[in-house]
Amino acid sequence: MEPTATNLADSGYWDKGYGDFVLSPMPENYSTVKMLYQYLGRPGMGNGRSVFEIGVYPGRFIYHFGKAGYTLNGIDQTKYLPAMVNWLQKNNFQTNFFSQEDVMKISKEVKYDVVFSAGFIEHFVEFEDMVQLHADLTKPGGYVFITAPNFGGSIQHWLHNYLDKENLDRHYVPSMDVDKWKTILLKNDFEIIQSGYIGHFDFWVDGQERNVGQRFLLKTVKLLLPVLKKLKLPNRRAYSPECVILARKKN
Repeated sequence: MEPTATNLADSGYWDKGYGDFVLSPMPENYSTVKMLYQYLGRPGMGNGRSVFEIGVYPGRFIYHFGKAGYTLNGIDQTKYLPAMVNWLQKNNFQTNFFSQEDVMKISKEVKYDVVFSAGFIEHFVEFEDMVQLHADLTKPGGYVFITAPNFGGSIQHWLHNYLDKENLDRHYVPSMDVDKWKTILLKNDFEIIQSGYIGHFDFWVDGQERNVGQRFLLKTVKLLLPVLKKLKLPNRRAYSPECVILARKKN
């Protein structure tokens, strides 16, 4: 029997959201991208190395691995995956294996220098299995790099519960706990390079119907965001927008 996982955001949701999406890279000043360049993405660092992104579409992060010279690989269920691969190739990046299938069916025989995901594991009730999958696909000496939104912190959770409930329900909040990820990776003989919560303070929502009070509060938060971003508040689980871990598999 094939392994299964409880996905709170199925492929239909993603295909609907991606219908009008214009392919483009994440800005280089985005917290996760800055971390990528700090540790893994310096020019030429990927020469002769491979990266595999789980939940790769729309390629906004793997683009930066391409700039660093990595051979690009990934998996995603969306029907738009071939268009993304074509976009990466037009940017003269090295592409190899891209699979349009359920991640639970992926072979674990091939290993990669970097196994990456952004905004993936938190949609699964069995998120521990997803962290384990990252570990299983990593070469000795290679890296696991996982990032996910942080809806588990007290302030972030309250805001999303009141202003973004439909989106919150597509996420498994207990998964947004970096210490749980760390425990799994340590058991798999990884050393932790960086882990925690990043992005200072930020807040975003998905589309849904909102009442007058919700619309007023959301507008107020959006007006305050530029000021709060300039303050560069220290990273805290309570309000920082992202969870992240970078770990290296021992040889």
